[in-house]
Amino acid sequence: MLKSKFKFRALLIPILIIALTIISIVILTENLPMKIEQIGWIDVYMSILFLFTWIYLVFGIFRSQIIEITIENIQIEKKNYLGFKRKYDFQYFNGFQTSIVSSKAGSFEYLYLVKDNQKIIKISTAYHKNYPQLKDKISLNLKDLGRIQFSYFDEYKEMFK
Repeated sequence: MLKSKFKFRALLIPILIIALTIISIVILTENLPMKIEQIGWIDVYMSILFLFTWIYLVFGIFRSQIIEITIENIQIEKKNYLGFKRKYDFQYFNGFQTSIVSSKAGSFEYLYLVKDNQKIIKISTAYHKNYPQLKDKISLNLKDLGRIQFSYFDEYKEMFK
């Protein structure tokens, strides 16, 4: 049995989500009720920025990438942040694809377990300490479908599927 291990950066995401939520609640409670004349363009801009960041972190990163993976024999289990588990037989997938994501922090490889051109499970060197071991175990059980070009647009679309 092989179980994924998180890097420290993966643990920062929930902390950031909690901090953004608390800061937003404090700001709102201290300023409510607010008259429409008191609202400036910076208030609207910051509110939209906070909301977008919170949605991106919760529905994008936290829901789909900060996941615990357990591989046993011919099965892979995906467990998300709310504790919901889903087991898949390796036969369920068509294979796996990889892509490279470059950022200021460096380049990270992402591995997608794919079924009918849909990315079902995402594993990354950015969040998983033992990514090489997970990839080796997956490559023994699934066909490598090659490397794909990373697209932020596609990632945003998949966020809300």
